[in-house]
Amino acid sequence: MTSLPYWDSNVDMEIAPWFPLGVDYKPVSVNSHHSGSLSRIAALSMCLNSEFYCLTSIQSGQAGTLLRDSMFIPGKHRRVELGFTMLFGYSSPMENAVSSLLYGQDELEGGVTFCTLWDREIILGSFKAIILVSGNPFFSEDDFLGRLEGTLEKIVPGGSNMPFFAEKFGYRRFFIPYETDNPVDLEISRLLYEMEFEETRKWVGPSPEVSFPPLITLKLSLGQDMI
Repeated sequence: MTSLPYWDSNVDMEIAPWFPLGVDYKPVSVNSHHSGSLSRIAALSMCLNSEFYCLTSIQSGQAGTLLRDSMFIPGKHRRVELGFTMLFGYSSPMENAVSSLLYGQDELEGGVTFCTLWDREIILGSFKAIILVSGNPFFSEDDFLGRLEGTLEKIVPGGSNMPFFAEKFGYRRFFIPYETDNPVDLEISRLLYEMEFEETRKWVGPSPEVSFPPLITLKLSLGQDMI
């Protein structure tokens, strides 16, 4: 069972055709273009068998491993979300770290879902993800990233060399959708979710899925009218 709830919808994300999805030689250092803190978060999350993929906010725009080469995709509209979104690959240690950080937080929500990567009309892969979302346009991003970095530093064991080797020899990225799930837990969750008896609801409570907070989005286009 997960310590974070499941979001009630999956996420689709388009990446540029030239993105080094299979073998990546800068999965950590590319984030230093945003800040040293984000680069350290990327390194620490990798030590927890997770991976930092992307961050979008009104303060930072678009940043992260998956977004570095697709800031502008020819012929595509750009969207500016007046809120905060952060996406990580799923791992149980990363979920526990995020869950502890969200305790008592009103402005930020976290959940688990599946993310599908697209190159135009082609599916490149699908993976389980942890997504943090705030609908507040004035969310304190720097403060949160500092607390996230501090939390991960306390959890990550010393002497982990995975980020170094990933940068030195290349990070091979591939997705197995259910490798992090216990099949027995999945089956129990499915059965409980599908049962609609009143007695069951009294014991297990409401649906474990939660809705994404509403995000105000501006859609922009280059050389065209704003839509």
